[in-house]
Amino acid sequence: MPTYDTIQQALERTSPGKIWTTDGADRTYVTSKGRGSQRPQVPTSGGRIAKGFTPGSSTPSAGWSSIKAHSVRTALKYHSASGKRLKKTYKGKK
Repeated sequence: MPTYDTIQQALERTSPGKIWTTDGADRTYVTSKGRGSQRPQVPTSGGRIAKGFTPGSSTPSAGWSSIKAHSVRTALKYHSASGKRLKKTYKGKK
């Protein structure tokens, strides 16, 4: 998984659905897009936000399958990856 120096750097360089972490963080993040009413976390990120998953937390689960499923749903929603490949991976998982 790619590691970036800061959340800002990651949001500027990743597209929705990408999984990443930052130096010194115990969290895994997935890039997403904020709703229109949300302020962007990083003004130069084009409206992208970071969804964080913390180990030991139950909401949402920080298990790899939960992170990957969120990543796939996000990529499909924002059309940032191949639909056929991801639909096959995501089919039937909720």
